Amino acid sequence: MNKRIALSLALIANVNMYAFANESYGLKKVEVTQEGSLKAPMQNEAFSAPETSKLTIDKLTEEEIKIANPKNVFEAINMTAGANIQFQGRKNSAIITFRGSPNIYSAAAFGVILDGALLAPMSSLRMMESLSMDVIESIEVIRDASALTLGPIAGFGTPNGSPTLGYIVIKTKLPKRDGGSAKFAYESFNTKIADISYGGINDKIFYLASLSGYFTDGRDNFNTAQERGSVFVRSGYIDEGFSATISAYYSNADKETQKATDPLSKVTSSEWKYEPMENEFISAILEKDFNQNNKTTLQLSHTKTTWSQDYDRTNPSQLPPYYFKGEQSTDSIDLRHAIKLNNTLVKVGVQAMFYNAPDGELFYEGYERKEQIYGTFIHASHSFDNNRLTIDESFRVDRKHIDSSIERYDPNSVLAGNVTKLNNAELSIIEDQWAKSSIALSLGAIYKFDDNLEGSARFAYLTSGTPDDALSADGSDMKDEESYRYEAGLKKRINEYFNPTLNLFLYDNKNIKSPIYLGTNTDPYIVFNQIDQKRYGGELGFEGTDKELYYSFSYAYATADVKNNEIPKHTVSAILQKKIGDYALNFSGKYLSAYESNFFTIDKKYHDIGDFISINLSLDYNHKLLGNDAKLSIYSRNLTDDNYVTIFGFENQGRVIGASYEFKF
Repeated sequence: MNKRIALSLALIANVNMYAFANESYGLKKVEVTQEGSLKAPMQNEAFSAPETSKLTIDKLTEEEIKIANPKNVFEAINMTAGANIQFQGRKNSAIITFRGSPNIYSAAAFGVILDGALLAPMSSLRMMESLSMDVIESIEVIRDASALTLGPIAGFGTPNGSPTLGYIVIKTKLPKRDGGSAKFAYESFNTKIADISYGGINDKIFYLASLSGYFTDGRDNFNTAQERGSVFVRSGYIDEGFSATISAYYSNADKETQKATDPLSKVTSSEWKYEPMENEFISAILEKDFNQNNKTTLQLSHTKTTWSQDYDRTNPSQLPPYYFKGEQSTDSIDLRHAIKLNNTLVKVGVQAMFYNAPDGELFYEGYERKEQIYGTFIHASHSFDNNRLTIDESFRVDRKHIDSSIERYDPNSVLAGNVTKLNNAELSIIEDQWAKSSIALSLGAIYKFDDNLEGSARFAYLTSGTPDDALSADGSDMKDEESYRYEAGLKKRINEYFNPTLNLFLYDNKNIKSPIYLGTNTDPYIVFNQIDQKRYGGELGFEGTDKELYYSFSYAYATADVKNNEIPKHTVSAILQKKIGDYALNFSGKYLSAYESNFFTIDKKYHDIGDFISINLSLDYNHKLLGNDAKLSIYSRNLTDDNYVTIFGFENQGRVIGASYEFKF
């Protein structure tokens, strides 16, 4: 129980309630005035993608997040174009895929940046599951060629070295005025959630604090009970030409990990639980605007996760009390400078990330992994013809140093003396080695045909040296991965009700990893084939709004010349809100076409999954409580009660019905 429960009990005890922070805290822009209000921190610009990539970026605003009412960050990301968040249990709860990207058992495919801090893959998954949606201002998905200035292009702290496919940038809220809010809710499966926030502004200093509590029994026989408490704090100083902000987060949870329910899955008996899991995060950003042509940004961050994982509570007499105790930490430093020279903007930067898992991690329990990545980039953007045409180019190099790691990848291998055997391949320890450089370059252009029509094109080349901790299916050395990526976009602004955007992509990938799931029910493991694959498709989206109606719609198509059976070819996402006086009707929906999965299947065959429609619906009543804004909501997630599957063996829990009440003070 300990620290986590002290947090959750403080918020939940004896009430079936939920508290959300003040929705007025989301800022698109805040100005510095004589009255002492704030302007937005300049780092919002420092950690953004190039202008030429904006048509291929999908962004969820605070308003869209409120309409969709997602359970967590994963569900919010799943509403973006071409996303397929594959929910499962075991040691991490989700696998992030976009545009039919390979199903790699980690978060390495997409980097996650929270308030300027790059999170380690496993830490990012844990934080996205636990971070309160109420503190989030926006979620931005930056794909592929657009991401060279944001972070390393090679994964770290994972059992694969695939080139990063892009970044998910999460920005939290700023206070808009002195005040707070609370929201209380009760949902299906005896779920009680509580959140309370308060923020304010004192001259040029701002602060925001949010406490959250979450309790659920979960669905019977799904092993999804959870009890969690968390706190989030953000503060800073903002003045003309200088800003300093700090964000901090802590959570403590007892959390069961959902088990597979299909009898053909190898992991139906994995009734695991974290007792507890603790997440710590702190990020500081300093930015100096020397003049209108020169800005420097320094970012520092620290994240740490500690856990005790109960392996199998169904046979306590046969197993030790805890399957695995461990911790993992990541420290990062990012220094970048932007300078404007006439019609050219140049950005240069260096980054260093330090990863340490002294007790091992998900894929290499008991084997220390300690490594660092050092990277540098340069980006130049040129404007022509009164800013109608913009062209940019980026170049990035990353080097990884490994202090300690296992040479081959096998999470549950059989020990024989001081060596480990897998498929007759001997495992050893890497110490003090440099991996090959990962190199990337990109070119982009965007042209404004007129005030209502613009088009863009981008190209990127990436190569990533494969680290020695990945094991091929035949025991041979893994080859470096290469990727050639092509994108084109077109946007037409017709009127306030209809603004279509079209994006097309082609990825020509060489030597990408393809997982093979082997082992037994109690000792599953993964090895890798390498394949060449051409993946292509596109997204069509449009949106519109007026005072009483807002909607957005996206259709995505993706396929490939190899392993196209693993890709859902058609994805549809929609968000709609209709206001009628004091009432608002909210709708969000997701369609995913059929595809196949062989994730830890007993028969080692592919099985059909996907092919579902998930609908979320809510009704809001806005009114006054003691002179302050208040809102009563009744809602349902997965209204049709479909136990759909996005990765083999793991069903959705089904329909959730809930009610919430929020008010400002």
